[in-house]
Amino acid sequence: MFQRVCPAIFLFASIILASAQAPSAPGKPLPPGPAQAKVKAACTQCHNATRITEQHMTRQQWSDQLEKMEGLGAVIPDADRNAFLNYLTKNFGPEKGAAKDAAKTAGKKSGSAAD
Repeated sequence: MFQRVCPAIFLFASIILASAQAPSAPGKPLPPGPAQAKVKAACTQCHNATRITEQHMTRQQWSDQLEKMEGLGAVIPDADRNAFLNYLTKNFGPEKGAAKDAAKTAGKKSGSAAD
């Protein structure tokens, strides 16, 4: 019985571990700021910085995301939580995403006019 169950458990565990996103590439660098080092240390244990830099969320959404990540094993000290939220909201808030989208749209319009 053990000889049948052990390989199945090993295979299942391997699949679960392989599906986790490893920080294989550094991704986009995080902008400087008072909490940059702590955010980088906590968040890039499981994924690269691009996972953060591509998000543009409200403070509440970032707070929910931090709770989700803590549930998955991230360590975010209570004393640093506010600094994390300030940093993430300032650098990756909804207005940053809107500015980036506007720049892309303007670039596409100017590019299509030249065609």
